[in-house]
Amino acid sequence: MSLYRLVTIICLSFILAACGGGGGSSSITPSIDDSGSSDTGTDPGTDTDDSQPQTQPNILLIIADDQGLDASAQYDLSDNPPVTPTLDQLAQQGIVFDNAWATPACTTTRSSMITGKYGVNTGVLNVGDELPADSITLQRFLAEDSNTNNYESAVIGKWHLAGTPPEANHPATMGIDYYAGHLRGTIDDYLAWDLTINGVTSQSNVYHSTAVTDLAIDWIDDQTQPWFLWLGFAAPHTPFHLPPSSLHSQTLSGTDQDIAANPRDYYLAAIEAMDTEIGRLLNSMSETQRDNTLILYIGDNGTPRQVVDTEVYANGAKGSFTEGGLRVPMVASGAGVTRQNVRESALINSTDFFATIASVAGSTATAIEDSQSFAGLLTDSSTAGRQYIYSDFEGDSVSGWAIRDAQYKLIQSINGNQQLYDLISDPQEMSNLLDGNGDFSSVVARLEGVATTIRQTDGSGSDNSGDTAAIDITGELFTQRSSNCEDYIAAYQSTAMDVFRSVLFTGNLTISSSNGKCQFQANGVPNHDFNDGQQGFPNNLSEQSYQYEITTSPVFAQSNTELAIGDDNGLMLNGVKIDLLAAACFGVENEKTGCGNMAQPWRFDPMFAANGFRVDSHNAHVQPNGSYHYHGSPNALFAAENPVESPVIGFAADGFPIFGSWFNDNGTVRKAMPSFQLMSGARAAAAGYATPSGDYDGTYRDDYEFVQGLGDLDECNGMAVDGVYGYFITEQYPYIMACLKGQMDPTFD
Repeated sequence: MSLYRLVTIICLSFILAACGGGGGSSSITPSIDDSGSSDTGTDPGTDTDDSQPQTQPNILLIIADDQGLDASAQYDLSDNPPVTPTLDQLAQQGIVFDNAWATPACTTTRSSMITGKYGVNTGVLNVGDELPADSITLQRFLAEDSNTNNYESAVIGKWHLAGTPPEANHPATMGIDYYAGHLRGTIDDYLAWDLTINGVTSQSNVYHSTAVTDLAIDWIDDQTQPWFLWLGFAAPHTPFHLPPSSLHSQTLSGTDQDIAANPRDYYLAAIEAMDTEIGRLLNSMSETQRDNTLILYIGDNGTPRQVVDTEVYANGAKGSFTEGGLRVPMVASGAGVTRQNVRESALINSTDFFATIASVAGSTATAIEDSQSFAGLLTDSSTAGRQYIYSDFEGDSVSGWAIRDAQYKLIQSINGNQQLYDLISDPQEMSNLLDGNGDFSSVVARLEGVATTIRQTDGSGSDNSGDTAAIDITGELFTQRSSNCEDYIAAYQSTAMDVFRSVLFTGNLTISSSNGKCQFQANGVPNHDFNDGQQGFPNNLSEQSYQYEITTSPVFAQSNTELAIGDDNGLMLNGVKIDLLAAACFGVENEKTGCGNMAQPWRFDPMFAANGFRVDSHNAHVQPNGSYHYHGSPNALFAAENPVESPVIGFAADGFPIFGSWFNDNGTVRKAMPSFQLMSGARAAAAGYATPSGDYDGTYRDDYEFVQGLGDLDECNGMAVDGVYGYFITEQYPYIMACLKGQMDPTFD
């Protein structure tokens, strides 16, 4: 098809009209994983094949250049917004996100989105920095994941990740199969600009927003597989100009004097022109294709200072860590978005687009590097989200970092100056709480602790771990016995070796508290060497982005909470999660995966040696999404064989502590004994389900029965000692816990 259409203007008038109204016996395989997957499996034990969509959606990511909330009609902030019927319609048919953060400028935001990493972990911290050549871009990730490698992907429009001067083939070196657009950060003229297509550069004289839309339409028309398109408009970035009159509603002249005198009107006209072209792109799709396309829209930073609405953001704009610089418009609409015409207050980082798009495409990874998927929010408002969002930058205008939770925001400049704002009572950030008489030291310490963990890196970026000293727990046995999670508030770090692969990792864990809960942020790397079996793990460890909460005052629920596939069961104090169940049951599929039905009997026990789950000497291994997790005793965390009262080594998802094996029984220190035993005789049939042959031998969790009073522990593998209830590590089933006595915090779901 031709690159540009001669009938563009005729089509545009139609699009404007169309969009105007939108305001048998068991066979055990030696390499079964807890997810039920073999070495080549893909399911981490939280999803089953039945949960996958019949058709993978197309994914359209649209990035506006320099559009803040004050220049978005989807946010009732400015009295002078642009007219954007296409975006209005997307918002009415989807979700508007109120708390999405980017970075202060375009390069750094685009880097965070395409790598899923903060600037401190890529070294891309300023405008014009070059993306490291070894970066795993989102497009590379999709191409290498067996669940998503059928996607065709392209980047069209602004790149600005190739340094200065940019190499024409830089996108290709970063794993981009098709690139067409402008490589530099700014075009000098929207009607005369350098167009690079797959390494070949020529001059384009077509209005930029129109040209990239033409390119997108042409590329989409050529696709026969599910596709992912990254579409980066130059608009509404400078130069401020008068777009073609058919594309916008502003009444403007085109003189340089008029533009200089009132640049915001021309800035808004560029947004309107972009909106018109987005409408043309969407209308170019068939109804079937449009219905199967997820649309994600975001601005890459706040509004430029010369055109910002100061009635909305009086204290800052693009190029700053103020909300006017970081908070950006974000809309999700289309395929898979069942929530419609709603607003979402969850905290979203620009890094999160990586994990979200990967998840929507079919990857089982929900947290990758610094990226956390928000895909669950597209259908369920109760989906647990981030507790904190973070941004960093090092440039002429601002250098430092910012971090916020649902209420408070801390800004720290590179010279150590700090500002703290209450965004609920002071959304314009006019009153620095650190200038007043109140004591906010605990808030600052908590936010600093989380930021410190984020900024400790062994990646290609700079290492800023010296901000606040973290406690090194490498190889340490825990000794503290307090059941109060707040007594463990600190930042922790460690190093650990993947023994089988000889790869070194850095572990990070930060514990903080607020509003009656303890918050845990961890990357899932243990504080001990791992993967030390004779056979290596089927899957390789990768750093995670865990964010859990537990109540500081746990209580028994009216009924026990049963363990379930899809739920994490707790977190150890080295930042490694507990995920006890396998997604493998007798007679289900190939008996390696797919058993998400908790009513299904005869679920394999991962700790039964003959089942072939490859656990290391710490009774742990790695799921296909890269997460290391315990199935049995985490014996490296406490004195497992010494008769000493065991410390708290972790916390369950209901907030109760997890102790080691030893307790003081009226002056005698001994191991706690579970109250489960193997049943005797041949396995009894379960109504409605196939039953494995043979005697009860421990192959399946259903081979065990609870006998009240048989041991020390109750049906959940816990007991109260000196008035403190906790779960205990046992050498026999159920090893850590069999259920939860309290209510599980939703962050573990």
